[in-house]
Amino acid sequence: MKTSGARKLYTIPLPSLLVYKIRDASTKSVLDVGCGYGRACYYLYQNSFNVVGVDVDRVQIGLAQQESKSRGIAGEMGFLANDARNLSFPDSCFDAATMLGILTLVPKSERLRIVIEVSRVVKKDGYILVEEFGRTWENPVYAKRYRQDFKVTGELGTITVKNETGKILHFGHHFTLKELLDLFKDFRVIDFRKGTFTSYYHKNWVKGYTILTQKQKGQNPVR
Repeated sequence: MKTSGARKLYTIPLPSLLVYKIRDASTKSVLDVGCGYGRACYYLYQNSFNVVGVDVDRVQIGLAQQESKSRGIAGEMGFLANDARNLSFPDSCFDAATMLGILTLVPKSERLRIVIEVSRVVKKDGYILVEEFGRTWENPVYAKRYRQDFKVTGELGTITVKNETGKILHFGHHFTLKELLDLFKDFRVIDFRKGTFTSYYHKNWVKGYTILTQKQKGQNPVR
């Protein structure tokens, strides 16, 4: 993620598919997981959703709270420092959740754990919208990085994200479609879109997947 001061500038698309699909629902409470400074939260709020944003980064949560205050909507949406692996909400308390470019930053060993935890706080028949970066062998920049960075990351498709000086900032995983769908195999896929996203830091083009899933009745929260 490229930063400007302390604010992270996200390039992943806003959750317009969720808005389109459940705009007419009677209740529309949404948890935005990995909300950063609240970019998607403000978009959802403007479309008449009740929104809570969570992020493990307390600096970003502080910025989100300041921004909501400056917009005159403090108290109408909540921002909390929360770890997606252990959310501080009771079971089945949100109609929907968004996960926008979050799993790319998560180690393989923790991805399913986060999906299960987010599913826990979503109501029966509730929705989870996920947007993620796709494995892009067609872009020679990434084809080269997948091969080279495998020596460092140990996972094909996981790359190192470096700044201008070559310092590693973090790892980022580009999913195959199968990898992503496997994480949500207990859910019903309502809609699926392929597109082109822009990478966080260096602005390279990459495949993008947008998947709207629905939690099924009787779905076991733990696999």
